[in-house]
Amino acid sequence: MGIVRPVSTRLVRRGMVAVTALALALTACSTGSGDSGGATASGAANTVSAAVTDNVAKYKGLPTFTPPGQPIDPSTLRGKRMFLIPLVPNPFNQSIQETMQAIAQKVGMEFTVYPNQGKPSEWVQGMNAALTAKPDIIVLSTAPDPRTLQPQLAAAKAAGIPVLVTHFYDDSSPAAPGCEGCGAGVTALVTAPFNVAGKAAADWIIADSKANANVLLIGGADVLPSPATLDTIGKQFAAECPACKVTVKNIPVSDWNTKTQSEIQSALTADPSINYVYPLYDAMVAGAVPAIQTLGRVGSVKVVSYNGSPYALKLIQEGDIVAMNVGEDTVGIGYASMDQAFRILLGQPAVEERTPIRIWDKTNVNESGVPPEVGKGYGGALPAGFLQLWGLPAS
Repeated sequence: MGIVRPVSTRLVRRGMVAVTALALALTACSTGSGDSGGATASGAANTVSAAVTDNVAKYKGLPTFTPPGQPIDPSTLRGKRMFLIPLVPNPFNQSIQETMQAIAQKVGMEFTVYPNQGKPSEWVQGMNAALTAKPDIIVLSTAPDPRTLQPQLAAAKAAGIPVLVTHFYDDSSPAAPGCEGCGAGVTALVTAPFNVAGKAAADWIIADSKANANVLLIGGADVLPSPATLDTIGKQFAAECPACKVTVKNIPVSDWNTKTQSEIQSALTADPSINYVYPLYDAMVAGAVPAIQTLGRVGSVKVVSYNGSPYALKLIQEGDIVAMNVGEDTVGIGYASMDQAFRILLGQPAVEERTPIRIWDKTNVNESGVPPEVGKGYGGALPAGFLQLWGLPAS
């Protein structure tokens, strides 16, 4: 999982305010009571719009490539040095790093990764190591929180070292330096489709349930994108499925391993009509599945999630609990990250990089491999498109 990032207490409070506002909005557009959601609206027609089914069909297909900018020639960057600090060591991030390293080697760049276990103190150490090494660009990949690295970012800016932040801010975020925490020294972003994925997941549930879903939606207010994604999902259900019920629960990241199962069991017991459990991130699927099994609800409750972790996709292949996952193309993220890095190093303006998602369910999940593999099943449009944009050979 590449996007779980605890934030400061101040930001947690802000996130909880946003989640509370979402809950009030959901309650206002439906009747009944819930933990933080609304009940099924009476008299609403259970219809699924063409916009919903079209969006599901769009994201079940293979991603396509749209050039983010004009062609560039990275062959002139031979000998340039990239210093990458990843968020945490996991298969998601490793796939992105390996993709970026292979591209860097293709153009003759030096590529250094600073390994760490995801602790802010280690990110600080990584930035200090980068400042000592004086590379041509620093990449905070998937991404160490820039807000915890303000002195180091300022030092990089003073030293003339550009800093690229990837997969931390949503596509809706302002560009650097206008993004939160970016003013100290962030040069450019490669954003992530967190809200796009949330809307796609909501549409899949609406279509799959024939607009008759009772959804337990589980977020984490201490995860940066969670409040906005919850808001996006809530608005989509309100607009496209007024007969649906959505109950929102928040579980702090620190409790995901210990409380997810019990929280879900409690919610399912309190409302036996819940038929979809939607944890925003794959890390919570490990608690959702045994909760449903323990209560004997296999076959009546479906789990959907986001990230495209191989273990979650494998559960779609194997059983009747996990029904859908919105996955991310780690190879595509790697190519988009290198495109932005190339543009920075060439002295060109940053562009809006967009990375793809794909809806996985029983109709297409075997395309991710049997068993599923990280980065597989997204086609070759992005690698081929970027290589052509850069004027580089495919092999």
